[in-house]
Amino acid sequence: MPHTPKLARNLAAVQTAVRDTVLGASADRLKGVVADDRLGYARRLNVYRNNTTILLREALAANFPVIHALVGEDFFANLARAFVRTHPPQSPCLFEYGDDFPGFIEDFTGARDLPYLADVARLEWAWVEAHHADDAPALNAEQLSSVLPEDYGRLIFAIHPAARVIASPYPIHAIWAMHQADADPDATVDLNQGGEAVLVTRPGAHVRVTVLGPGEDGFIHNLADGETLGDAFANAQAKADNFDAAHALTLLLTQGVLSAHALTEQT
Repeated sequence: MPHTPKLARNLAAVQTAVRDTVLGASADRLKGVVADDRLGYARRLNVYRNNTTILLREALAANFPVIHALVGEDFFANLARAFVRTHPPQSPCLFEYGDDFPGFIEDFTGARDLPYLADVARLEWAWVEAHHADDAPALNAEQLSSVLPEDYGRLIFAIHPAARVIASPYPIHAIWAMHQADADPDATVDLNQGGEAVLVTRPGAHVRVTVLGPGEDGFIHNLADGETLGDAFANAQAKADNFDAAHALTLLLTQGVLSAHALTEQT
């Protein structure tokens, strides 16, 4: 009877070894388990490694097209290869692949001279999440018409599942915008122009990306944490002297940030 390697008797162990090899580990553990004919077991596994790396790199490029455009094909290929080896997909849906990519970029040695890159990636991932978020109705001004003006301060809101806020010390919206299809081809960005907070929403079929005004990112976070409208207004004004409460509330209602409302009990 021909000898069967011990590893081959354990399907889970074989699958783990194949996964590790595809992600960059040595193929030695699979000698005698994978066919070792004309092509050879190591070269055979290398075909799978290359195909998997290419597939996942293309998935990352699809989810992070601005990052791909900013760094170019060669840099992106190296970045993606390093990411794939340590962050294999956790889901069969490749549109869900890349949630750890911004943090990986932040720690990637080769990107140290591009300090804005991770935050641009966070903005792109927020777009992906908003695009695939659960559908929900977007609250509008008419739905608040039954609330008495004196009760506005007691309003609390549910945040729409597609709403995201990304804040950065860099002009990430300007960088992102200059790589969109409708961008001015002659547009430039001054990295020293200051930071931006960006709102990403999808009140209907299409994702919207909006630059927030002073204090508006904190205002939205406060509402998401369950603060009343009155407290959220007060906290935002305390942190940003030029916070515009009327503009902020209009933004919430026109950009689909909110999905439901209620009144807290009077005290």
